[in-house]
Amino acid sequence: GITHYTVGQRKGLGLSLGHPVFVLEIRPDTNEVVIGENEDVFTKELVCDRLNRMAVEEFRDGDRFLAKVRYGHRGTFCRVEKAGEDSLHCIFEEPVRAVTPGQA
Repeated sequence: GITHYTVGQRKGLGLSLGHPVFVLEIRPDTNEVVIGENEDVFTKELVCDRLNRMAVEEFRDGDRFLAKVRYGHRGTFCRVEKAGEDSLHCIFEEPVRAVTPGQA
């Protein structure tokens, strides 16, 4: 089942395709795991919601932040744009690997 996989995972997929493949996406509704090449695991943007605003009262379009996409991530700078009442569109200055829902 899909609970055995994580975005960015390479090992333990049980596939022999002659080249490394990685988990790109997990689709719980259809119990599907999408695989692809390493470069496909990177993204330059994401939309985040349910924000924990401990040090920032308000986000303004164009604000620059250091964003962490998972616990062990050192952080990557991004610019933000409001995407909704409590959501932001983040555009990273460098591609970020294996962005996964529910992290950081």
